[in-house]
Amino acid sequence: MNKQESLDHQTFGRLSKIYSIALGAIALFSIGSQFFIQKYLNSQIDDSRIINISGRQRMLSQKISKDILVLCHLEDEESKIQYASDLESTLDLWKESHEVLLQYNESVQKKNRDSSEIRKMFSVLEPYFQNILQSSTEVLNLVKNDSIDTIALKTNLDTVLLNEPLFLEQMNAVVFQYDKDAKQKVSSLKRIEYLLFCIIILILVSEFFLLFRPAAIRIKKTISNLLISQEKAESMASRTEVLRKIQEENVQELLTLTKAINQTLLYARVDKAGLVIDLGERFGKLLQVDQDNKQKSLADLMRLNEVQKSRLLELISQNKGGVFNEEFELQIVANQKIWLDVSIYTVFKESGKSERLVLCSDISKRKEAQNEVERLNAKQYKEKEELQKSNASQIVEAQEEERKRIAKEIHDSIGQMLTALKFNIESINLKNIEKAGQKIEGLKKVSKDLIQGIRMATFNLTPPELKDYGIPIALQKMARELSKLTGKNIIFENKSNFEQRFDTLVETNLYRVTQEAVNNAIKYANSDYVMISVNHSNSILSIIIDDNGDGFDIDSIPSKPKNNAEGGMGLFFMKERMNYIDGRIFINSIPGEGSRITLNYSI
Repeated sequence: MNKQESLDHQTFGRLSKIYSIALGAIALFSIGSQFFIQKYLNSQIDDSRIINISGRQRMLSQKISKDILVLCHLEDEESKIQYASDLESTLDLWKESHEVLLQYNESVQKKNRDSSEIRKMFSVLEPYFQNILQSSTEVLNLVKNDSIDTIALKTNLDTVLLNEPLFLEQMNAVVFQYDKDAKQKVSSLKRIEYLLFCIIILILVSEFFLLFRPAAIRIKKTISNLLISQEKAESMASRTEVLRKIQEENVQELLTLTKAINQTLLYARVDKAGLVIDLGERFGKLLQVDQDNKQKSLADLMRLNEVQKSRLLELISQNKGGVFNEEFELQIVANQKIWLDVSIYTVFKESGKSERLVLCSDISKRKEAQNEVERLNAKQYKEKEELQKSNASQIVEAQEEERKRIAKEIHDSIGQMLTALKFNIESINLKNIEKAGQKIEGLKKVSKDLIQGIRMATFNLTPPELKDYGIPIALQKMARELSKLTGKNIIFENKSNFEQRFDTLVETNLYRVTQEAVNNAIKYANSDYVMISVNHSNSILSIIIDDNGDGFDIDSIPSKPKNNAEGGMGLFFMKERMNYIDGRIFINSIPGEGSRITLNYSI
């Protein structure tokens, strides 16, 4: 026996070492090659993004030229404002993309990669970029200040039109150079992959001749030793018969043990028809039957109903070697029921016949506890359903209040200004030039106030930037527009250059909660400074809204307000929106020291 164990340990020990060395070498080399290839692939992703940004720069430069050309020939003030806003957004994106390209070139240089050609191209490109940017900014300032300096407008327009073709030509060269560099990287990656493939084939061939072939020879010797061991085992089989007789003697001892079990377990032995062969003493007392119950059906003794009786007999008759388990309800006396967990085993005898061993355990208390748990779960589900109905009612009520607020703003401000505009127009007397001029100046002011009111009333609608560009751009636009409309210092900062997109539902709720936090800071906290910052890690997107307003006592705000008069409806719906998208909201505020709202969403 010791020799056989020693042989097993020696054989499998050697095989384990061989396979560990072989598979370990392949695994380490594969992991290393994958790490190297993935590094190249990540670089390719950066290259494709930079090529896209470079191509977009060409489109933006053309759009800037078109917008400036239109602005220089427009006379309608409303159209000028619209084109000026569009030009300002385009300039910001153009300038930001140019800075991204410059930063990318710097990072390439730091990674010890040759970027001298690209840097030379950007050196040539920089004067054209600055000329277009400076002239476009001056045109934008002239339009915003309502300046009618035709000479200045024409000078700046000529500068843009002169530099724009040069910028396009140089930008084309930059895009082609980026594309050339990317193709060179792909070619290098192909050569590396071919080299890695050859090395792996060489490793496999070396392992075959140096490891697996010697191992096969040793296994052949081991099998020969096993055949010798088989002959020894056959001789030991003859001794097994002697041990069997000893086992029969042990059966007698088991009978004694059976008597003890008879006093403690709920069991019965039945044939395949369900007739009782032997009934345990304790089981008989529980069923309140006599011990002489042979050739009686166990199902009848257990006083089961017809359905349960048929099921028990079916399990007994169909059991041919497996173990069946099921629960049955018994009525032992009037108005007293118990639950039994019944397990049925097939016992095969030496003669070839078989019988069924039925083991039972009283699970009445467990059933009572289970029914109580089900009752409590049903109660909890009902309470949760009522809570959801209540929340839905609060949301509908808030939506109705929002509609009323928008209608009231339109009626009270925009409607009154339109009425005033109508009366002022009707009262103009063209015969009195001086008074007519004064009336027209008043109409200009009313029109300006009307435009401001319409912007304020419609600002809460979802901006197109949210759908087109995502959360950072939409929040940046919101901060910029609110600063203009309210005169407050509202700042946006994308600290980690977050650009990832989410589902429309997630982006809308994040935008609405941020918008609600900023509006609360302006309307109720009397804040004149609000900071919106976006940051992210590999797993969390975080949006933080800080203000220097009056602050409030968090403990005084009810967790679930009943109506608007009670207060806290805005905070309640902010929490509901974050819960709806599986996000988290943290509210920190100290009276007199401002507030901080933090929104966290898992990426």
